[in-house]
Amino acid sequence: MKITDIQGTGVSQLQSEQTASVGSRAGKTSTEGLSAGSDNIVVSQEARLMQKAADIIGQTPDVRQDKVDSLQQAVNQGTYSADTQKVANSMIADMLMER
Repeated sequence: MKITDIQGTGVSQLQSEQTASVGSRAGKTSTEGLSAGSDNIVVSQEARLMQKAADIIGQTPDVRQDKVDSLQQAVNQGTYSADTQKVANSMIADMLMER
């Protein structure tokens, strides 16, 4: 969509000012050692670490099947016992953190 003039508001004048502004910014970029028309991306060390962590998490399975299997076996054999005091403390702590 191209707007040429809206009731004498001088759209062409605004457009030329914006073009000059963009041109001056491009000129500053080229004086900093960058060639016109090229893009540069600088990634911080923190961003690299975050990407590496995301990659590792993506490769890690959601379910640790060995743990599930051993717990399921203990439940089926009747040898599984939970520390009820620890479970109760965790439930209370979780409820207090929600507030």
